[in-house]
Amino acid sequence: MANIGVCIEPFFCDLPYGGRIKRIKELGFKSYEFWFLDKRFDGKNLVDEGKNLDEIAETNEKLGLRLTDFVFNHPDGGLVRSLIDPGDRSALADALPEFAEKARKLSCDKLISGTGNRIPAIPGERAVDNIIETLRVLAPICEREKITLILEPFNTKVDHPDYFLDDPFLSVKILKAVGSRNIKLLYDIYHMQIMSGNILAFIRSNLEHMGHFHIAGVPGRHEPCECELNYRYIVKEIERMGYRGGFGLEYWPTVDHARSLELTLECLR
Repeated sequence: MANIGVCIEPFFCDLPYGGRIKRIKELGFKSYEFWFLDKRFDGKNLVDEGKNLDEIAETNEKLGLRLTDFVFNHPDGGLVRSLIDPGDRSALADALPEFAEKARKLSCDKLISGTGNRIPAIPGERAVDNIIETLRVLAPICEREKITLILEPFNTKVDHPDYFLDDPFLSVKILKAVGSRNIKLLYDIYHMQIMSGNILAFIRSNLEHMGHFHIAGVPGRHEPCECELNYRYIVKEIERMGYRGGFGLEYWPTVDHARSLELTLECLR
């Protein structure tokens, strides 16, 4: 049975995070993820507010839930540094052990990293070289800290027009150049359907590089079982390929949040 988890940021936004976690447990989920340690999503905006890690760790243990990942570095939160800019390399390397320690506190073994937005003064080929070099610096830290850094490409056609990495093929090229088992791909099916499509063929050819999947409906980023993609088939095919990791539901619900998640879980399983 597929390991379907929930990105809790867009769900139950009127509740504190401990309450959100309890709700997804009640709905039958066994894993979840969130975005940033230092921000809360209130349903419309990101609000500066640190998460209570002691409360989350205690709730996880009490309910038997697993936190799969959270954000280390992203243009909107976390460290807010760039893999493209070599001037940020030391800050990323210095901060990674602290993030890994917090992940361990929550029994989490994956951290998400974006590349950062485009920098006009750094052309594309040089930006790619800089990303590779920065990840080569971060890789041994990840290995030492027993953490996997999952690199996420986004779509630039709808949601993130300024973001650098929007090509799944370039993403894999970067991972191959880095050559670390601790640096993987976060393949967001919503983003990559918008950018290049051919979802299952790409995954089949590059499964060894996959560290996690995100799921949302296309178009609109709403419920995944009412969209142009057959997610039930996609999830089952990925598992038939041998993938045993997680799938995170990261979408904007259009109906009652509990009902939305119930219907989605029923559809995907």
